[in-house]
Amino acid sequence: MDAASTDAAVDGAATVDTAGGPRLTHLPLGTHTTAADGRTGAISFDLPVGVTAVVIRVEGDPAFHYILAALERDAGFSLVPKAWLDQVSVPDACVGPCANRIVSQPGAAAFLFPNTPLIDMRPGPHRLRVYAFDASRKPVKTAVQVAVDFVRPSAPGMAWQLPVNVCLTGAMGWTAANALQQPRLKTALKKAQVLLAPAGITLEPIRLFDVSHKGQYIATQVGPKSDLMQLFLSGKGLPVGLNVFLTERVVAVGGFPGANVVLGLSGGIPGLPNSVGHARDGIALSLFVPTGQVDVLGHTMAHEIGHYLGLFHSSEAKAASGKGAHDTLPDTAEDDATNLMYWSVGTQATQLSHEQIQVLRRSPW
Repeated sequence: MDAASTDAAVDGAATVDTAGGPRLTHLPLGTHTTAADGRTGAISFDLPVGVTAVVIRVEGDPAFHYILAALERDAGFSLVPKAWLDQVSVPDACVGPCANRIVSQPGAAAFLFPNTPLIDMRPGPHRLRVYAFDASRKPVKTAVQVAVDFVRPSAPGMAWQLPVNVCLTGAMGWTAANALQQPRLKTALKKAQVLLAPAGITLEPIRLFDVSHKGQYIATQVGPKSDLMQLFLSGKGLPVGLNVFLTERVVAVGGFPGANVVLGLSGGIPGLPNSVGHARDGIALSLFVPTGQVDVLGHTMAHEIGHYLGLFHSSEAKAASGKGAHDTLPDTAEDDATNLMYWSVGTQATQLSHEQIQVLRRSPW
């Protein structure tokens, strides 16, 4: 989220996703129930040889949040330590104990491994446990559907194409019929493409769709009935692609001193792979430009796409202590405002490191 500042073993049948071709295999792991402590039993899967990345998907009641309580492989090595929930005051994210950072999401969550070179994925048996909690951060008993997506290396010469659905709410008077005639949108799309080009990613095809006009103003972000969730749901029925919703403005909700508008929001880090029309599917961008600030719509679009494909902020805003959290990529400099994924998006935020590019290329998208 980025602001305008003064930002039990199961058998599953593997299926090849036609959108991803032979590069992507989707493996359902069934429905599981969390116990009173919020945790499921162990859910097992075999990681095949030749897989470069895994995305674990969890879907359930939209009133609850989901994160991984553990991810271990047969040798006992923990990608997500079993005891990490006992080491933190809130279960929202595993940052310190997890070299491979993960964050919770309501209703549906996705977790990319690896998102750092500090861990490696080895073939063989793996076991995971899901944790569910409510808005008060208390564990809950609920049913969840779990699946994994296996990503293999692309064929030589394969184009890295990311289909984009530009979703028009009517904000600024823009519609599917006239949006590409707007110089500002054309400039933003071109800038986002330039910023993602070092990763070899092209935004193609770009398609325009009109969605509910109720999504022009996003005042609430939390809960299944919030403006943000309803905005993402308005993309239901669109072809597979990353939904980019253009709103008048997204109101900042805490955590951004001196800010009243969020420039952009991502439905997840990462978002659900190759999914459209779920309450977490897409990114939302504010078209409103605060007084005295430059237009960074294209930069924000590329930044939020980075989040949706699995990148965290290279550096977070500094706390009162003068320190801000940094990502787990060894080649991103701390507090570097020129990095595309720096917490505060500006015109100088244009750089992607080698390891950031590797994370982007592991996305099932």
